[in-house]
Amino acid sequence: MKKNPFKIPEIGHIERKNNKENEGYEWEQTLVDSGHFRPRTIKPLFNYKKFKWVYFVILIVFAIIWGRVFNLQIMAGDNLRSAAEENRYRIYNLSAPRGVIYDRNNNLLVKNIPAFDLVVIPADLPKDYGEKTKVLENISKIISLDDEEKDIFLNKTKSDSYEPVLVKKNIVREEALIMEAELDKFKGIKIEKNPIRDYMYPKEFAHVLGYIGKISEEELEDSKRKDGAYQIVDYIGKEGIEKKYENILKGTKGKIQVEVDSLGNVRKTVAKEEATEGQDLILSIDKDLQFESIKILQDSIDKSGAKKGVSIAINPKNGEILSFVSIPSYDDNLFSKGIKSEEYNNLINDESKPLYNRVTSGIYPPGSTIKPVMAAAGLQEGIIDVNTTINDKGSIDVINKYNSDIVYHFVGWERSGLGIMNLYSAMAKSSDIYFYYVGGGYEDFQGLGADKIIQYYRKFGLGSKTGIDLPTEADGLIPTFAWKEKVKGEEWYLGDTYHISIGQGDLLTTPLQVLSWTATIANGGQVLRPFLVKEGVDREKNVIFKNEKNVIREGFINNEHINQVKRAMRETVLSGSGKLLAGLSVSSAGKTGTAQHGGSDKTHAWYTAYAPYEDPEIALVVLVEEGGEGHDVAVPVANEILKWYFENKEK
Repeated sequence: MKKNPFKIPEIGHIERKNNKENEGYEWEQTLVDSGHFRPRTIKPLFNYKKFKWVYFVILIVFAIIWGRVFNLQIMAGDNLRSAAEENRYRIYNLSAPRGVIYDRNNNLLVKNIPAFDLVVIPADLPKDYGEKTKVLENISKIISLDDEEKDIFLNKTKSDSYEPVLVKKNIVREEALIMEAELDKFKGIKIEKNPIRDYMYPKEFAHVLGYIGKISEEELEDSKRKDGAYQIVDYIGKEGIEKKYENILKGTKGKIQVEVDSLGNVRKTVAKEEATEGQDLILSIDKDLQFESIKILQDSIDKSGAKKGVSIAINPKNGEILSFVSIPSYDDNLFSKGIKSEEYNNLINDESKPLYNRVTSGIYPPGSTIKPVMAAAGLQEGIIDVNTTINDKGSIDVINKYNSDIVYHFVGWERSGLGIMNLYSAMAKSSDIYFYYVGGGYEDFQGLGADKIIQYYRKFGLGSKTGIDLPTEADGLIPTFAWKEKVKGEEWYLGDTYHISIGQGDLLTTPLQVLSWTATIANGGQVLRPFLVKEGVDREKNVIFKNEKNVIREGFINNEHINQVKRAMRETVLSGSGKLLAGLSVSSAGKTGTAQHGGSDKTHAWYTAYAPYEDPEIALVVLVEEGGEGHDVAVPVANEILKWYFENKEK
């Protein structure tokens, strides 16, 4: 029988090698000439050894992708969702109307007027500097921007923040309206309507009201540490009442949540919380008295050839400030509307220092206005009584205790002498010699001595702030043994005691401190905290808070001695250097002062007074810097102010 050439042999006829060399190979049976099939090897499809690094790379890539997904979805998910929501939903603050301010008779002193501000949202601006510059160029075609404002736009809006940045405040209305019509062309640009301060009497009340200004970075950081109530676009009280009562006046901001499109345009309002307006303030100052005091003082300054002066009045019964004048002054509207660098430099470089509040921050030797305080101390310590007499010969000579050949010569203002002086005549004639005796003693007469003088000066409020409700106030200076040694490297001499006994030497006070001790004597011995704000009210005039009489110190001078000092000050008007005021329709008491300073041949002219003498309702201090003699320059000013006050006061 003939063999079939296509017969398939048994599988056992095929040899297979199942070792490592055969791994990864395919096998098939091939017909050979013998009629048998034989295995044929085929090259591997993939060589693991040669390409195993590919697996490693793929593994790393997948690990990175998975890690990134994990970070985005799990770790940063909340933040990213918030960012996405912020991009779609934004929350803006709503400005609170600032409280307005009235005088004691409800005359409006400062109000709010509408204004337009250019603000930008940094996150919505182009990130490319060139593109941002093009946006700025297009905006500048509509709104006038100076170099400083352009710099803000280009360089202070580089973040991805949705916090608005103020570029220009108080835009011209016409420019603002044109810009509003073009806003759909400018992503991230906003025109906000915000009220600004309008000081109705911009110079007359500048040192009282102060002003508001753009919040500084330091103030913003301080706000963030406290309550986060402010943004970089906000304006804040910088000086005066505006600063001291910032938390009362500013109110509470509202909030509005809106949905925006990809260009940042508002599509709809989601939620809104209305702002709460600030409280209004009613001052203790009388607007008409303020205006009259300015006029009278300015006339005197002009006539005397001086440039600077102060007039301030208080109710000695409760501490209410009735007028507050510091000349020269400045226009506080410059600040509220955004003062330019040139304007500000003109103010700070002005030699007369119009920004300087002389009432609270000016420090001067008080001259003879200190003598009522010295008299009270001398009476209280038993150094003098009303019958004590001293012969004013015009000078006293003190021999150096270490060298009898050295004699110190101390003179009074009247070199020929004033004669026999008691407390009343010494006050009326302003005898320096009398108060040298009271302060430092002479020969067998035992004076108070420096320690006692300093002690009583402090009790009357010298050397420390009065506590008036303004943000800045000087302490003044009471020189002491330790102070002189530290500052001047010198010991204390008897001459130093003499000098501070008549308000000279290194003794320095503010006009407000002089007014304070005058009021203390007028009211019978109470040192009061002076204040400018009587009360805070809401728009319906409901009282929210009140400032009331606040006694800082009392009882350190007994009533009998206070009355004797008052009687001595009354004598100043009846027969002394203040007798011009004897023609007033009411009785008054006072004390003149002529103070030397800094080696200058020009003297400061002082007068301090109160009226009526029997029941004081006003105390007044007048200072004309380098104005001359107190009785020639300051007394006429006080006379005219008090005359107007009692002819026009509230009935």
